[in-house]
Amino acid sequence: MTTDSHPQPDKADVAILVVDDDPRNLFAVRETLEDLGAQLVLARSGEEALKHLLRQDFALILLDVHMPGMDGYETAELIRLREKSRHIPIIFLTAINKDETHIFRGYASGAVDYMFKPVDPQILKSKVAVFVDLYRKTEEVKREVEAKQRLLDENERVRREMRQAEQALRRSEERQALILGQLPIVLYTADLSPGIPFRYLSDTTETVLGCAAARFIEDPQFWESRLHPDDRSRVLRQLASIHDTGLTTVEYRWRGPDGGERHLLDQAVVVRDENGEAAELFGTIMDVTETRQAQQQLAHAQKMEMVGQLTGGIAHDFNNMLMVVIGSLERLVPGLADDPKAAKRAEMALQAALRCSDMTRRLLTFARRQQLHPEPVDLGVLVAGMGELMERTLGGGVAIAIEAPPADAEPLWIASVDRSQAESALLNLVINARDAMPGGGTLRISTANTRFGEPQAGHGMSVPAGDYVLLSVSDSGCGMPPDVLERAFEPFFTTKETGKGTGLGLAMIHGFVKQSGGLIGIDSTPGAGTTFRLYLPRAALETGHGPAADEDRADEALAGRGETVLVVDDDADVRSVATQAVAALGYRVLEADGAEAALTLLDRQPVDLLFTDIVMPGGLNGRELAREGLRRHPSLRVLFASGYANGTTAPEPEAGASTDAAADPGAVLGAVLSRAETLSKPYRGGDLARALRHALDLQSPLAPAEVVRG
Repeated sequence: MTTDSHPQPDKADVAILVVDDDPRNLFAVRETLEDLGAQLVLARSGEEALKHLLRQDFALILLDVHMPGMDGYETAELIRLREKSRHIPIIFLTAINKDETHIFRGYASGAVDYMFKPVDPQILKSKVAVFVDLYRKTEEVKREVEAKQRLLDENERVRREMRQAEQALRRSEERQALILGQLPIVLYTADLSPGIPFRYLSDTTETVLGCAAARFIEDPQFWESRLHPDDRSRVLRQLASIHDTGLTTVEYRWRGPDGGERHLLDQAVVVRDENGEAAELFGTIMDVTETRQAQQQLAHAQKMEMVGQLTGGIAHDFNNMLMVVIGSLERLVPGLADDPKAAKRAEMALQAALRCSDMTRRLLTFARRQQLHPEPVDLGVLVAGMGELMERTLGGGVAIAIEAPPADAEPLWIASVDRSQAESALLNLVINARDAMPGGGTLRISTANTRFGEPQAGHGMSVPAGDYVLLSVSDSGCGMPPDVLERAFEPFFTTKETGKGTGLGLAMIHGFVKQSGGLIGIDSTPGAGTTFRLYLPRAALETGHGPAADEDRADEALAGRGETVLVVDDDADVRSVATQAVAALGYRVLEADGAEAALTLLDRQPVDLLFTDIVMPGGLNGRELAREGLRRHPSLRVLFASGYANGTTAPEPEAGASTDAAADPGAVLGAVLSRAETLSKPYRGGDLARALRHALDLQSPLAPAEVVRG
């Protein structure tokens, strides 16, 4: 096969370039080499030959030496200069340049042979056939090398992918092992024979169950022997049913080697063989102790909240009734001066009512609905001042030691607490300590400064980092076992004999400390005594020491000066008692049974002070009534009263209200109401007299009364 100008390499696997300016020679060569099965490309000049070399590769070049223009030597030199064609064998053909000089020049130009014309066809054909065969073998070797290289590359790619897959699998297994190692889960397999002995347990066994996996495998009865007696029969019965159900989930209590009880969730499934027969058991054991404890704590907290709501509601209603009893008895006693026997009975009834009032305060403190009046209190002075009272309470069998801070310690910080509640809490702790030491002992009371560097929590309380004043009460009594200690603050829970304890003492202390923003700690060991630690918040400004100025007892006896007081309460009996008490102090009294009637009276006639209950059903409550009354009558003074005040003395500023008084009158009203006092029911006549005078004399009205009245 031949071509003159555009070779077609797809027609043969070998190409031969024949270069000669004589067409006859080209024809003769073509005829000679036609049957070699090679592609013959014919060129009539060196320039044309170079063009063919740019298009394809050749196995051999037959090059005429003597040609017009570019001769064979120059063409050969140019071929050898090109990287792609320098390896192609060249056979020179010549009819005239036969001397040694030309032959030497031909070989110097890169020729592999030098033949003279006329060329013997057989010799030419044989030589060309050798180069064609050599080219074919070379190409075959190249193809084999390329195929092997491709195979090697493919093998390398496969090996690389396998290594990557193995690494990914190893990383995945490591992650799974790490995750499983951190989870409170044991993986296991077990026989389906009676007792279900373990075959395998994961490495997490010791972490979750407290002993090595080998212990369970070596002793088939070990797991069963540690089941809680109350759970054993139920668990074994449920596991035995797995033959029928194929799977089961059971929760039980299990005692570890350390004696601790763990709540375990066991989930198992039957694994079957290729014939569908039950082969073994596969399961997981999860430690759910913390979850169950959290659920128990939540249930306990919900129970405490429900009890708190119940006791708070009862105490509120009871305080209203006591208000009627105490108020009536206070006015009844002076009128019985001529009848000592009746006066004594009335006084006894009054004291009993006051003790009932103290009981409701305990209930409200537990329910965290007792109105607290925090003030700067020196707990060291408070403890010292109660020394004589505590000694009388303890009796002769118990020695009391009030420990002062070390001489080199910094002065005791001032606490921010309700003084009366702090005294009551301390007295309750002293009484508890006395009852814990029936045979006598020592009671130690100390105070100290404490600083928490991070938030603390315990016994249902949590406090932020900061400064606290520690009040510690320690006894050398019988102590409390763990089960009693766990329920120490539960309301109505007591270990004392019937009739010797209400179970409200520690609950009241818990409510007082929590409402005050403090924390309680307890250390107790059976037979070695108990220590209660009350951490109470430090006062922001420590300007007060000892009891507050009290505005002097003389102020409490001051009578009214004819001012008009509007008494508002939805309970008719309570309102009647309050009206009589206010009138007895020398005030002009108006009364209303609700907010709507009160606002009508405020609009009709001048009123100096609004004395209103906070909790009133339907319509506006006492706080909302005071806000509306102040909005309409800026000179009005306000005094609140309540069986409980939900821990706040006045309404908070409305949501979104501006704090700029000039821009928002509502902010001004909120500021005034925040300074209004709240009388806790049942209140005494002296408390009422002091509160009324305090509200009238010290509260700053929004506008002078003369301006408002016109």
